[in-house]
Formats: sequence, C-alpha cells, structure tokens
Amino acid sequence: MAGLDPAATALAAQLSPADNVATLLRSAGASSTLTIRDMGSGERRETAITVASDIPAGHKVSLCEIAPGEDVIKYGFPIGRADAAIAAGAHVHVHNVKSMVASPPAPAVQAMPHRLAADRLRGFVVRCLRAAGAGEAAGDALADHLVEAHLRGVETHGLRRLKPYIDRIRAGSIAAAEPRIDRTGALVRVDGQNALGHHVAAVAADAVADIAGETGAAVALVRNSGHFGFAGYYATRIAARGMLAMVTSNGQVFLGPDGARRAIFSNDPVAVAAPLSDGSFFEFDMATSVTSRANVVLAAQRGEKLPPGLALDRDGNPTTDAAAALEGVLLAFGGAKGFGFVTAIELLSGILTGSAYADQVVSKETDPNAPEGVGHFMLAIDLEHAIGVASFKDRLDDLIDRLAALPMRPGMETPRYPGKRRWALRAERLETMIPLSAAEFDGLHALAAELDVTFEG
Repeated sequence: MAGLDPAATALAAQLSPADNVATLLRSAGASSTLTIRDMGSGERRETAITVASDIPAGHKVSLCEIAPGEDVIKYGFPIGRADAAIAAGAHVHVHNVKSMVASPPAPAVQAMPHRLAADRLRGFVVRCLRAAGAGEAAGDALADHLVEAHLRGVETHGLRRLKPYIDRIRAGSIAAAEPRIDRTGALVRVDGQNALGHHVAAVAADAVADIAGETGAAVALVRNSGHFGFAGYYATRIAARGMLAMVTSNGQVFLGPDGARRAIFSNDPVAVAAPLSDGSFFEFDMATSVTSRANVVLAAQRGEKLPPGLALDRDGNPTTDAAAALEGVLLAFGGAKGFGFVTAIELLSGILTGSAYADQVVSKETDPNAPEGVGHFMLAIDLEHAIGVASFKDRLDDLIDRLAALPMRPGMETPRYPGKRRWALRAERLETMIPLSAAEFDGLHALAAELDVTFEG
C-alpha cells in the first residue's frame, strides 16, 4: 500500500473488553505502533503491539496471540475461528479465520473502505431523494435516519436501503402524502396515508413529544405507515426533548412460534430511550427474532449454513438451510416467552393503532406496489412533569455507576447499559467520519449517475 507511514501510530477501536481483535479506524502500515480506542469509555491506550503488515482501514488486527482453533472475539462474541496461528498485531481476515456461520469463498483483494463526513453523506442522500421525487420533509427524514444508522453502527438500516426506497418512490408505491394528525387529549392518532415510513414516524414522534410537554405524558397511535428503520432513532428523538420514550412497530411478516408452518408476525422491534447527563442517551433497541432476516438473506446468498435454533422450514421443522428458512419461519428470541412478548407488542403496534396487524401487513418484497399498512406505537413521558429532568438524570447516572461497580467473576465483562456502544461509536464517527465499504461507495457513485446528481466522495 503506497503512501502509508510505517512509523505512524495505528488507531484501532476495541468494541468490547472481551474482544481479542480491534478494527482499524484508518489504514496502518507495517511496523506501526498500535493505539487502542476503547469504545466503551472512549479512552485511548498505548500498546506494545506492532502492526505486522500493511492493513486497510476497517479491517481487524489481533490484540494478542490467537491459536489455531481458538475463537476470534468481536463485539464480545465469537465471530469466527482461527484457521492458523495469529500473532499479536497481525491482519485478521478470511485468510486466517473461518466464519462461525460458514466459510464463504475467499474474495478478491478488497478495495480500502472509504470515509465520508456525516453532513456530506446526508447532503448526497437528500439530493438523490429530491431527484427521485420525494417531498422535502420526507427526503430530509429518510436522509437523517440513514446517516444516523451509520453513525450508530446500525448499518442494516443504512445505505443498503436507499436504492429500494428510491425505486418505490419513483414507481409511486410510496405516496407523496403528508401524515394526517387527529388529537384527543393526550392521545394522538396519526394516519400515515402510505407516505414514507421514516417521515410518518418522525412526524408522530414530534407530535407525541409536543403533547407530552403540555400534559406530562402522551401516546401516539400510527397507522397506514411503512417500514421506518430502527426504532431507537425515534425513541431518542423523543428523549432529546427531556422525556422517557417507548416505541414499537410491526412490519413484514416472517416470524412464528416453534413448529409453525407459516409466519404470523414481524420481528416487532421495541425501543426505550432516555437522556443522560453527558448528552448521550440510554437507548435500548431490539428486534424480537433470534437473528435478523437480513442475516439469513446474506447467508442464503453465500450458500452458508445457519446456526441451529434460528429458523424452521416450510413444514415447521428446524433447519440450518438459509434458503429453506426464507421460505419458512424465523423464531423469536427466548422461545415461548419471546413469542409471547412479540404477541404483546403486536397488540400495541397493530391492534390498538387500527393498522394492519399480524399477517395482514403486506410484504414490500412479494407485493412491492401495495401499501404495507404498518403500525407504530409511541409513548412519551415528560421528565420534568414526572420527577424533574435533573433528578431523573442523577438517578439514571447512579444506576449506571452501580452496574459498572457490580462484582463479576474473572473473565466476565462488566454489564453495559443500553446505548453506551452506539453513542460512543457515534461520537467516534463524527470525528473520524463514516466508514463505507468499496461496494457501498461504488453503489453511491452508480446511484449518482442514475439520478444525475453530484457525489463528491
């Protein structure tokens, strides 16, 4: 790699204290000294580790010796297994690691990931959406959401969604409409009128926060919406107004109970958010399936097997075949209790809102021109009305301190409060810019050419 300074310090992010690899934040040359940014605390620490070879930005570097057959740990979980001995400072990639799911064919030499500042990326997305015919408010809402997904590390709801949304907007499958709001006391009903789900949900989040500021608490019931991205975005949007927020949604159907021969629910997400004294947020955000459908789609494309316990085939039998899983059912987390939890969320998101519910929700894949009929539920509690914003933050800070001080057995990670990783990563990426793969970067150039908009990447 030309242009790398072998004497420079290499900066890498460690996402969990249990990780034995870190991700390089910029390209590193052989003989660089490795500095680690702890994504939990945000602190940097110098190491005695020397980078063994030129490594592109976004790739992994070993933090210790990893023996053949030993797990490679990232995010605090095994992501692969060493095929060969890996020395500290070595490049950790497909040449010496086997995926925990399966081993995909070794790709050609990958281009270095690119980095874009958040505001530049957002501006490009806005230009694309304007060119595709999206309204100003709807385009702004989707652009902000997609960029936030990359800032917080929720790439499954990021740029990979942009082209499909643009296709649906251009085809008229998503209406160029404004959500209609009807208020009764502290209850607001929002009819999305088949507009872009991100816009509908943003309007609902702002409306419920406005009302909660007057009344102390408010609920928004949203119908006739569409897929809205990641629920934590809307929960923190409400929480930024000095509130405790809860957001749920239903969506495309692919989840069912053990033994089911067809799906009945989506992996209905639930998010709870609140402000912290440091300006970041407590952000609990989870989908209710054991794994995301996107992971299953990716495994099917690669011809990989799934771990047991994730899915059923069309006959209701457990399967590790990703293609069979896509024709069958994904399972809820937590077995029967998890499935009961999904059913309860459907009461809020589907039944109560007056939207489509359960398997009435239309799949945008099998029937892309039909309205999805998605429903969302939002709750906002104004903290000043409740116990005072300052008091709430003090109490939440104390809870976080108590979690951090919890005695753990050797080798176990200290509990991490929800949102800590996302908001530390967001701060990091605002500083170092958003990393994009070569495929993502090329895709943006192709989209710019298709829509005849500028892309200054």
